Amino acid sequence: MNNDFLEKRLKELSKLNFFNDLVINRGIEKEFFRVNRKGDISEREHPQSLGSALTNKFITTDFAEAQLELVTPTFDDIDELHAFLTSLHIFVIDNINEDETVWPLSMPPHIKDESKINLGYYHQSNTGLLKHVYRKGLKVRYGSTMQCVSGMHYNFSINNESLSKLSLNNSQEDYDEIYLGLIRNFKRIFWFVLSEFGQTNVVDKSFVNGRFNNLSKLSNNDMYQKNATSLRMSDIGYVSDAQKNLNIKYNSLEEFLRKIRSAITDPYPDFQNKGLIDNDGEFHQISDGIIQIENEYYDSIRPKRASEENLRPYNQLKKFGIEYLEIRGIDIDPNEPTGISKNHIKFLDMILIYCLICPSKDISNEEKIRIDENDKKTVYDGRDYGIKLSINSVEETLGDAREKIYSDLIKLACCFENSESLIDAINFVKTYSRGILPKTSYHEHGLNKAKEVVEFFKKANDKYAESIKMEAELSIDKLNSLQKNSSEEMNEYVKNYNINL
Repeated sequence: MNNDFLEKRLKELSKLNFFNDLVINRGIEKEFFRVNRKGDISEREHPQSLGSALTNKFITTDFAEAQLELVTPTFDDIDELHAFLTSLHIFVIDNINEDETVWPLSMPPHIKDESKINLGYYHQSNTGLLKHVYRKGLKVRYGSTMQCVSGMHYNFSINNESLSKLSLNNSQEDYDEIYLGLIRNFKRIFWFVLSEFGQTNVVDKSFVNGRFNNLSKLSNNDMYQKNATSLRMSDIGYVSDAQKNLNIKYNSLEEFLRKIRSAITDPYPDFQNKGLIDNDGEFHQISDGIIQIENEYYDSIRPKRASEENLRPYNQLKKFGIEYLEIRGIDIDPNEPTGISKNHIKFLDMILIYCLICPSKDISNEEKIRIDENDKKTVYDGRDYGIKLSINSVEETLGDAREKIYSDLIKLACCFENSESLIDAINFVKTYSRGILPKTSYHEHGLNKAKEVVEFFKKANDKYAESIKMEAELSIDKLNSLQKNSSEEMNEYVKNYNINL
């Protein structure tokens, strides 16, 4: 941002006590795998000791039965958020099989046979089958290996009192526009997020077997890109070529919802050819559109609303508007037992507040192309600060553009009462070591890190143990009380799920 404009904006908001009164609500979702002692992805079912993957609000599964997803409640205090995330890890480690451990990296371990990756299974009910068929669809579309990528999701919102200081009419429509402006700015500087949070520049060779890639051979077991930041976010990672056709720019909530609905309901030839039913007469896709359901839309950031009245995400946003944002482009930090440090959380807050208060015009088709190109360059070569990016239509080195954002973030941090803590966090991230090439194979590196993680959590303070244990037990009771549906009822539910969208 222009320095004069930023300083003027910061003074205006300071006069309104925006920074001192600001309440940030945060939540974290983290995906990772259960693996055996050799590092192979577990073929066992989700442990009942962790509760039900369908009804436990804190611990569920993602694509695979062995791919755990931890979900914290929302906190306005970073220490409490991190403490809860810590307790979740302790509970998992204490309640998985003795011969299993947790994989601490975003990219998966060596995959001997992707056909042995068991898809998440939930319950003999309409909602249980829908979740399972969705995962079957992902497997049919992209293969199981690609779905084994894991990451951190950071959920972010500010309270309505703070939003009102940025709004003219204090309406939900105003709040939607404020959050959409944040999203557009986040997309504009996502290259910066990739450069500062990227931790995946090496992959096990099995991850790219049979797939075109532009990686170099690091060893007999591993492939890498020397200056890559986040191969997880690259063309070989968790991406969909089909979704690039959506050209979503977040210029209005109405436009976003229209494109999401069209992506679900309009047949896409590549997926239409796969059919909704497999050779055994079972559903293996919910839809033959670009996405089966809303959650299949992949992006670095998404507008969200918490579930109300059992409405699906599309209808929640359409009826009630945006409540929070889900930031998805964050690699697991292998040097942090929980996958993310308190300093990185503070740093993310500063980035998001920066995106919130900066002016945010609509994104044009031309700018969208430049944004995507900046991201691609940074994914593959972002460790080289000399690469050229297009910043505000002007060519600039990544290093120079990075310094300018850091300078702006320091100015922003100075507006808060806890400015010293925030500035320390910013400086910590700026000098943080990322993407170090392992001294052993990638697979062995992951196993060594896994041992460190387990040892850490054996000694860590378990503040929320009781509430997490109670939720796991209650989730089993909830599961047992759910009505079971017949095969005919479940298939009819899946068949009709998208009809009235």
